Amino acid sequence: MVELWAIDFMNKSYDNCTDESDLLYTFDDWAPRIADTVIQTRLVNVDKAHYFNSKGQAVAAYPARSTNSVEKAAEASYLAGNLQLWIPENRSAAKVWVSGDIAPGVKKTVDVHVTVWDKKFNHDYCWTTLDLIYNSDPILESIISGSVVTASNQPVNNVAVTIDANITEYPKTVSTGLAGTYGLTVGTGEDYQITASKDGDYLNGVSTLDLVLIQRHILGLQVFDSPYKLIAADANNDGKVTASDLTDLRKLILGITNALPKNASWRFPISAQSMDATNPFPFVEQIAISQILTNMSNQNFVAVKIGDVNGNVSTNVSNPAVEGRSNRNVVMAVAEQTVVAGEVVEIPVTAANFSDVAGYQFTMNLKGGSYVGVNAGALDINASNVGVIAGDVVTMSYASNEATSINAGEVLFTLIVKADKAGNVSEMITLNSGVTAAESYSSDLTVGKVSLDVRTAPVAGIELNQNEPNPFKGQTTVSFVMPEAATATFECI
Repeated sequence: MVELWAIDFMNKSYDNCTDESDLLYTFDDWAPRIADTVIQTRLVNVDKAHYFNSKGQAVAAYPARSTNSVEKAAEASYLAGNLQLWIPENRSAAKVWVSGDIAPGVKKTVDVHVTVWDKKFNHDYCWTTLDLIYNSDPILESIISGSVVTASNQPVNNVAVTIDANITEYPKTVSTGLAGTYGLTVGTGEDYQITASKDGDYLNGVSTLDLVLIQRHILGLQVFDSPYKLIAADANNDGKVTASDLTDLRKLILGITNALPKNASWRFPISAQSMDATNPFPFVEQIAISQILTNMSNQNFVAVKIGDVNGNVSTNVSNPAVEGRSNRNVVMAVAEQTVVAGEVVEIPVTAANFSDVAGYQFTMNLKGGSYVGVNAGALDINASNVGVIAGDVVTMSYASNEATSINAGEVLFTLIVKADKAGNVSEMITLNSGVTAAESYSSDLTVGKVSLDVRTAPVAGIELNQNEPNPFKGQTTVSFVMPEAATATFECI
């Protein structure tokens, strides 16, 4: 028995629209005269690993998710050379040739029909030959395969699955495709160890909402009900969930750091069945297979995104994150005021619409100003809640143990800013999602908006302000406010 992949028969393929790296390959037993409408249905399921027959019809999923008779029969039929196996990440179908009527040591040449497909399922084909020699003492092969999905059963692509053995050419690594599956042909009779890894993309799925949930768990207000949530909350990879994990995640959210300790972006436990839901540490992240003799499917991993406790990570481009969102807007306000270049000014940030708020985060730009510090008000805000990305770009993340409501006009916190040039507060401060996404969270953990208003006090008449500096020598600045635009005359008496 030998398993071969259609893509291995291709020396060179090209298409006028589809890149060579995106072309697909199959073994085709049917004649090319079959109608195009039939042919074009044969690879419609290219994102899912499956067995298919000579008419291109899917027979069973691969790897098998259970042990029912249909899946067993499909695997047996494939190993007998009657079906093809499609693996999306390989961009190719596989087929098995068996010894049949070949005598030991005798060569038999067979014709092989290979087809190449573009993204629109247009196709072309070629014929080649395959020499089969039946070795009376053959080296047998098996397939190790499985899936990598999240706790909510979302497939994760671009996971590096490494299969190691005490053999010269090992370890070997394959990547999962959009379906989250992997497969590799290995020699029988050996011991194999399988691990999974995925680095980078640290902030994917991580927000201040996760900090709210971790705080509640630590305080016993809302304890995690899943071992995977505990694993996700262990940001520093020390086998426990503590306040230090909150610190590391907050630095990531604020943009102070761009990675987590020990390069922990994803973890891949093999099963929750043997885990303690209240304390899963340590957990198994390696699959061991001893003296493999047959195909080993269902060698599966669970993907856990570190920091993403509420499970809203985007696992691939065709599976965007989905989380509860509303049009609810948490509104903060500052009073309009004029600032002079070089002046260090305190700017109270007050509540305008601050009801049922469990947390918020945002990026703040200070046009013509530089961040100096922050003082707490009704909210316990301090330097640990703020990330200074640059003098004029700061981020803020606030998470509360319980949702809070604050009366309009009450000071939430006070910003301390140095004016780099003269101007108005309304021109200086803006909130956006440049570094940290601007969003707020309610008691039911729904994601909403957060914004900043500038409040201007009504002017009844012309107001003349004290000159600055006073006393002065040579020159001074005199400011005034008028209820509406008009020509003004300034006279020294």
